[in-house]
Amino acid sequence: QGTEGANRNNKDGKREKQLNLRTFQGILSKLKLKKYRSRKLTLRDLQRISPESLKDWTAQTLGDLPWYFLRKVMALNGTTRNTSLGHGELEDEAVSEDEEELDMEDDFFSLNDPCTSDSLHPLDVLCAVLLCSDSFLQQEILSRMSMCQFALPLLLPALDTPKGTLMLWAMRDIVKKWRPHSLAESRGFREESLVLTAMPTISFVRLGSCSFSKSKLLNEILSPSQQYHDFFIHRDMESGNLPQEIADGLVEISWYFPNGSKNSDLFPEPIAVTNLHGDIESHQLQFSFLMKVSTLMIIFVERLSEREYALLSSLKEAGTKVYFMLSSEAEKSKDMLGFLKKLVLDLKLSKSHLLFKQSTTNQAQLVKKLRSTIGRITKFPYRRVTMEDMAETARELGIQVDEDCEECQSASKCVKEITAEIKDVAKYKREMLRLQGDLGKTVAKVEKELCRIRKPRTAHLEKYESELKEKLVALHKEKNQWDLTDGLVQFISGIACLS
Repeated sequence: QGTEGANRNNKDGKREKQLNLRTFQGILSKLKLKKYRSRKLTLRDLQRISPESLKDWTAQTLGDLPWYFLRKVMALNGTTRNTSLGHGELEDEAVSEDEEELDMEDDFFSLNDPCTSDSLHPLDVLCAVLLCSDSFLQQEILSRMSMCQFALPLLLPALDTPKGTLMLWAMRDIVKKWRPHSLAESRGFREESLVLTAMPTISFVRLGSCSFSKSKLLNEILSPSQQYHDFFIHRDMESGNLPQEIADGLVEISWYFPNGSKNSDLFPEPIAVTNLHGDIESHQLQFSFLMKVSTLMIIFVERLSEREYALLSSLKEAGTKVYFMLSSEAEKSKDMLGFLKKLVLDLKLSKSHLLFKQSTTNQAQLVKKLRSTIGRITKFPYRRVTMEDMAETARELGIQVDEDCEECQSASKCVKEITAEIKDVAKYKREMLRLQGDLGKTVAKVEKELCRIRKPRTAHLEKYESELKEKLVALHKEKNQWDLTDGLVQFISGIACLS
C-alpha cells in the first residue's frame, strides 16, 4: 500500500507540474512574452527610446501590461502594480442609457465582474516578467521595487524549474541604511547590503482558506501610525481580487528598518517579514523552507482535522516559535479544539500562542498584539539569518538559487579575486589607481585653468596659455609612461570575459 501511495503521489506531482507549465505558457501567450523565454528581456530593451516610450499611456490590452509595469517601476511610480486595463473606461463612456438598461438585464445575475474578467492578478504579471528577464534586468526591477517599498519576490513558484527559484542575485544590489536604538544617542547609522544583514525573519502562512486578508493585516502591522502603505498586494487593492493563476506558491519578503526614534519606531531592530501566497498544505516545500529560516511563524487556521494536525505537528522539529491565528469558529468546534489541544502539548505552547480573530475583534488591538509579539523576538538572541543563509537552506531542499547560474558564478569569482587584494582602501587606490592620485588632480587643475584662464597680472595671456598647454603635454607623457597595474589588469580581464 505504501508503494502504491508513493506512485500515486508521483503521478499527481507530475500531473500538477504539467498543468502548471501549461498555465504558465498560457499566461506568457496572453502577455505576448513567449519570445522572451529564450531571448530574455534586457535593460537595453527597456531603455530603447521610441514614440511609445515617451507617452504616458494606459495599458489597453493584456500584451501592454508587462511594458506598463516595467516603465512604471523604472519611474518609481506608486501605481506600478495596478493591472486594470484602460479600455473599459472608454467603453463605459460611450454606452448609452438604453444600452446600459439592456446590459443590466443580461448581466444582472452574472457572477463575473465585467471590469476585471479581462485582466490578470498583479503578482502573475510580476512572476511572468521576472522569468522572462535576464539577471541584470531582474536586479534593476527588484531595486526599483525596493525603493517604492513594495514587497519583493523571495521564492518564485515552480513554473520553469522543478522546485522554484530563490531570488538572491536579484537582491544583491540593494543597500539599506538604518539607525538601531543602540546607536540612537550617538546619531550613528548602519549601512549594509540587504543580503548580508542578519535579522529575525517573521513568516505569515495559512492552512486552508482564510476569511480575511492576511496580506492586508501584514501591511497594517508594518505601517507606522497614520502612514498606511500597501507593502504586500491584497484582495482589496485594485486588481488584487483576481485569481492568481501562476503566483500561487510565491513567497514575498519585506523589511522594517528603524530610524532611531524610540517614540515612533515599531521595532527597535530590523526585521524581515515573509508572506506565502497559497496554503501550506498545497505548498509544503515552501512551508519547509520557511520553517527552517524563520524565527517566528504565525499560522492562520480556520479548520483543523487529522490531516492538518499531522502537517502542523512537524513544527516541533523546526526550532521555530509558532503562533496560531484562529477564527471564532475554532472555539465552537469540539473536534478542532481537540486537535488544537494535542498541538499545544506537542509543540509545548502556552495560551498566549493562540490568537483569536473574532468578528467582534478590534483590528487595532489585534495589530498592537501582533506587533508586541514580534517586538519581543527582536529583544532576545533568537535565530537571525541573512539571505545568504536562506540560499544555503534552499539548496539543501533542492530549490534553485538564481545566483548559481554559470554567468553569475564567473562574475562573482572575478569580484572576489579583485576585492581579496583590498585590505586598505586608501592604500589600494594610491597603488592601483595611480591616475586618481596627485598626478590626476594636477592634470584636472591645469585643464580647469585652460578653460577659464585667470592669468597673473605680470604674465602675457598667449604666453601663459602656451605654458599651460606645455605643462599639460608633459603631465600626459608622465601618465603614459605607467603600465597597467595588476588590479586594473584583473578588472579588464573580468569585464572582457563576461557577456
